[in-house]
Amino acid sequence: MALYLVRSRYTPTAFQGMLAAPSDRGEAAKALFKSMGFKTHEVLFSISNGSIVCLIEGTAEQITEAQMITMSTGAFAEIQVEELISTKALKAAMTSAGAKAAKYKAPHK
Repeated sequence: MALYLVRSRYTPTAFQGMLAAPSDRGEAAKALFKSMGFKTHEVLFSISNGSIVCLIEGTAEQITEAQMITMSTGAFAEIQVEELISTKALKAAMTSAGAKAAKYKAPHK
């Protein structure tokens, strides 16, 4: 499973609903993620851009399904997803790429 940072910006209509009936949106997100088989690490709210920010583990297919479900509600204006890797995995990629780089011939050379 991959680690994802997900930012979902709420619509004005969603904020109207939150004022009318306050609830813990993190618990709602966690319930959806659990039902889909995600492992939830954290659910936060960004005061800078009005987004729910989630750190979750899952697959690309699960992320796609979650986007379809949440965007279909009209509660979100956009969703941004970043796949994250550890710095240990990054170092392994550096080593592997370095070994292969000499085999690549750039088009401008």
